[in-house]
Amino acid sequence: MSAPLLYQSITAIGSFTALTPADEDYLAIDPAKCSGGGGPPPRTTIEAAPGQPGALIFPPLDDAWIITLAGDLFVTSTGHSSEEGYFAAVATLFASLKAALDSLKTAPGSLVHSGGTESVWFNAAIDPTWQDFFMCSVTFGLVVDVL
Repeated sequence: MSAPLLYQSITAIGSFTALTPADEDYLAIDPAKCSGGGGPPPRTTIEAAPGQPGALIFPPLDDAWIITLAGDLFVTSTGHSSEEGYFAAVATLFASLKAALDSLKTAPGSLVHSGGTESVWFNAAIDPTWQDFFMCSVTFGLVVDVL
């Protein structure tokens, strides 16, 4: 990856593709709450030089590339002012996202974005939180597979 990952350009997380307003119910990724899109941090090995002052510094390699994604679950399938069915629709959307992430526990999947596709594994638990009683937000982590 040569350019930073543009979180709002993600179109698929494994089998989960409800990521744009073109879907009635979707995950709207909030770039301000995401991290890790710039690539992996360097892993530098520094060891004391045996028998002399100073240190031996080995060339840095990439460490694990961990991407944290966060956003809001938007439900419009129940209408703009209807509460009837809203929480069930949120639960269905959440279950769809969770199932896609759970499948990334046993095999890598694709994180598709405008800069390309990364092979990812599920790395950090999905954490739902409720804001103002009606908006469910989620945060979860992925780790990029180098193979």
